[in-house]
Amino acid sequence: MWEGSAGDTLVSVDDPRPPTLSRETSIRRDGQGRWFHEGEPVDNRSVARAFDRWIARAPDGRYCLKNEVNWAYVEIEGAPVLVRAIQVVEDEVRLDLSDDRTERLATETLRQSHDGRLYCDVRGGSLTAEFSSSAAVQLAPWLEEDLDFDLALDLDLDRSRVSRVALVLGRRRIPILVVDDPIR
Repeated sequence: MWEGSAGDTLVSVDDPRPPTLSRETSIRRDGQGRWFHEGEPVDNRSVARAFDRWIARAPDGRYCLKNEVNWAYVEIEGAPVLVRAIQVVEDEVRLDLSDDRTERLATETLRQSHDGRLYCDVRGGSLTAEFSSSAAVQLAPWLEEDLDFDLALDLDLDRSRVSRVALVLGRRRIPILVVDDPIR
């Protein structure tokens, strides 16, 4: 062992011990989808887009960035994926996601928070996506007030868990339930 000029301990290249490795990082993404490393914004758009594509869950359930080579823990504020835009074709909603994927909306997973933000499951149910304001506005023509909400109030049901709106696709009417924790 040697001591460096800043008082750091340097390990000899002849040291037989393997270096201590960690999957912990200082990489985080805020609720608006902006990436940071060591508190500084990640300004390189290609790196930020790669990070968006690499978001996954580690075996312990925490969020990580995972690619073909390795993975490391990251902190994600809000939903790990964002719905940037939607297209409705006949009775199907297609989601354009922040990870550059396009997926069909699994309507049975559509839900809303108490403040009205919309969420759904993506990537086969492994991650949650939050609808951006613009995506929610694009979906608005297919949303209707849920008439069952008034019935639930008449029956004195827990109004905080009852759908206030429904997604209408063709003949299908899908209630959008209000949930306490929309990010699973």
